[in-house]
Amino acid sequence: MRPVRNPVELPARAETPRVFDLSLPDLPLEAGARVAPHLVRGWWWGPPEDLAWLRSRSRVHSEEATRAGRLQVVRRSASELRDAAADARRDGPRRAPDPVPTVLLVHALTGDMHAGGEGGWWEPVIGKGRPLDPSRVRLLCFNNLGSCYGTFGPADEGFPLRTDDTRFGPSPVLAKGDLRLDERSLPATLTPWDQARSILAALDALGIAEVALVIGGSLGGMVVLCLAALAPERFQRMVPIATAESASAWVVGWNHVARQAILLDPEYPESPRRGLELARQLATLTYRAEAGLDALQKRPQAWSSRALYPVESYLEHQGAKLEARFDARSYLALLGAMDHHDLARVPTPRGGPGLDRIRASTLSIGIDRDQLFPPEHMVTLSRRLRAQGLHAEYAALSSVHGHDGFLIEWDALAPLLLRALALPPGVGRDARPSSPAGVRARKTS
Repeated sequence: MRPVRNPVELPARAETPRVFDLSLPDLPLEAGARVAPHLVRGWWWGPPEDLAWLRSRSRVHSEEATRAGRLQVVRRSASELRDAAADARRDGPRRAPDPVPTVLLVHALTGDMHAGGEGGWWEPVIGKGRPLDPSRVRLLCFNNLGSCYGTFGPADEGFPLRTDDTRFGPSPVLAKGDLRLDERSLPATLTPWDQARSILAALDALGIAEVALVIGGSLGGMVVLCLAALAPERFQRMVPIATAESASAWVVGWNHVARQAILLDPEYPESPRRGLELARQLATLTYRAEAGLDALQKRPQAWSSRALYPVESYLEHQGAKLEARFDARSYLALLGAMDHHDLARVPTPRGGPGLDRIRASTLSIGIDRDQLFPPEHMVTLSRRLRAQGLHAEYAALSSVHGHDGFLIEWDALAPLLLRALALPPGVGRDARPSSPAGVRARKTS
């Protein structure tokens, strides 16, 4: 098998990670609303030769701003958004330097674009001499559409509302006592297809026509599958982790209860702090497994009716941490995106099952004690891709912690990433072309 490697020998050097902003064409959403301005924030780490190209295509933040911006909620007024979009607008002649393969990372529900470097969500596997080495590959990660870390989302003024979901007719007028949601206080509906199209538009703006490897877990894995189905000619290899072809009733049910915790907070929509904390506590239980919680949150030897059990303190801590670093309306939008994930529904003129469109070689990773996305989902995906004649492998990641294992089990994850880099390339540019982001992909020169 031919691994991902530089086609020419390059000095083993890498710049420090940088954050950058892209101003992109307006994006019509699957449910009918429209994202404008379509401002996307990304993260890059790669060889020094890349920086001139990146500056010609985007507004690159300073090293200091990159370090300071980790998990900082971004809330902008309409005028601030317009200024930021104008400042990020670039149309330089430079394209990504050819010799460096591109690896695209997609973050999970409440993550951000800072995949590596100090505090990055995959810091232990990204860096010099690690599986994802920025001196050997170009690493990119974009803040997902609808999140609150720099890409346009519900934390910003002017983000569309559920009432703008015009595809399904006008929003209902609620009579007194009607328990349906008042759509005037809810963000517009997002889907992983929308998030994938946003990323494809960002790749178009950077002039990147082909991605050697795309990786994501949980909601990020859903977006990975949508990317590979929307633009099969652009992705040679993919690694979906702890995800599924569609959101199960189990997943949607947990998200529904978490959503109600936010909506029933008396302070919603202005500041539902406790509601967001409770939603996160509920989610945390689905991200973990019984054995891992028992090992880390042991029952105390002494008993008291007035003392919290360790797991209760742990959940309160997790809830408070998220409330301090996230926006509640963004959380609602991202829960909805997860609910609406369905690989069978491809929003393109040709339509058809999304699985039939995929051409990438695949390593599907399931986590043995995952309660949210049981590993059978990844086993089935691998089998179905092989039945279509594609190269598809399955790997089990063992973790006592459950779903969050892909953010914890570094020693087990590292060899799997090396295995993914060694997959034979899929058909890439030989796949039938598509232009779901609205702009035909430009070849890198």
